[in-house]
Amino acid sequence: MKHSYIYNKVKHGWAWSMALLFCLTVLAGCDAEDLISTRFPCSFYFNPKLHPGTSIETALLNPGCYTFISVKNLGVWHIYSTLNDGRNITEDIKITTDRTEGWDNRIKTHPLGANNGIIIGCSNFQGHVAWDRQCPNCITQYGGTNYPLELNGIRQSVMCKKCKRTYSLETGAITEGAKGEALMRYGISYDGLGCPVSVGN
Repeated sequence: MKHSYIYNKVKHGWAWSMALLFCLTVLAGCDAEDLISTRFPCSFYFNPKLHPGTSIETALLNPGCYTFISVKNLGVWHIYSTLNDGRNITEDIKITTDRTEGWDNRIKTHPLGANNGIIIGCSNFQGHVAWDRQCPNCITQYGGTNYPLELNGIRQSVMCKKCKRTYSLETGAITEGAKGEALMRYGISYDGLGCPVSVGN
């Protein structure tokens, strides 16, 4: 009887250990790549070494700073960058090196997320982040891709005028408004001052 009791205790403990091991294995498989949105293609490349002192690097070098980016080809590529510094000034960066100086010195863009707009910057706790500029919940609910997120006076968040949700630029999570999806996140690579910036999925 005593041996049966001990056997059942060991068997029960082993079952719990296996269940815990399974859960930890599943959680370990959920890394940062699982958070990258593939809903819309996104590809952006910029070499700050050829364009020093831009608002793009300002956003990437300063925690809590972000910039809205869009691109347009007007014979040469133009990158439009608007910092979240409250001044609402859009910098026009002309990429004149894209045809003459090889791959490392040119812009590689398009598509740029859901509707030619991303937000990149340096969060206080997660390092560099890149978000789509469109509201994911309005895209899902109403269709189309024209629901741009705007700064709402708080440097660390953006708001959708359509659904009135507010999103944190630190985490992408909804901080005010109806429940729903977080911001669409893209991968970002940047190693410091003068290094190339690459955003994509």
